[in-house]
Amino acid sequence: RFYAFEKAHRLDPTSSGHGVCQFKTALLQRLERENDPTLMGKVKKRDAREMQSFYQHYYKKYIQALQSATDKDDHLQRHQTVNVLFEVLKAVNMTQSMKVDREILEAQDKVVEKTIYVPYNILPLDPDSANQAIMKYPEIQAAVFALRNTRGLPWPKDHKKKDEDILDWLQEMFGFQ
Repeated sequence: RFYAFEKAHRLDPTSSGHGVCQFKTALLQRLERENDPTLMGKVKKRDAREMQSFYQHYYKKYIQALQSATDKDDHLQRHQTVNVLFEVLKAVNMTQSMKVDREILEAQDKVVEKTIYVPYNILPLDPDSANQAIMKYPEIQAAVFALRNTRGLPWPKDHKKKDEDILDWLQEMFGFQ
């Protein structure tokens, strides 16, 4: 539990994530109660199960139930929080040599899948952009291909053509930026 608190505090020191303050407060209260020497042996066995239960509760209440919410910042905070919870869950399970339930792993995979797509307001056209997550979408690939298709455009004779796109052509010909 102390490791879980420490990890949660390192990842969100201001407790600004949705539910983080509640999580850290509950952990602190448990840590204070655990200092009782008569409970030491019993507590260690329950840590992993409690952490799994808390993760599942948070996932169902704040991720699954509120998928239709439109506040993007709220979505981002909730996904960050559930990622922190998963890191703590993995660490607690590792210290107790337990595997994370398959159901939780599948839920976390869904969360990770949704968080790899960063909001974009421009197309990634630089040469190393092919590895960005947004480039997995066929419509984005088609748009980038269309912009890079400069075949048949009249380039100035002194221009060295390398990895150019239609925007470079417009800039070269008309001074557009």
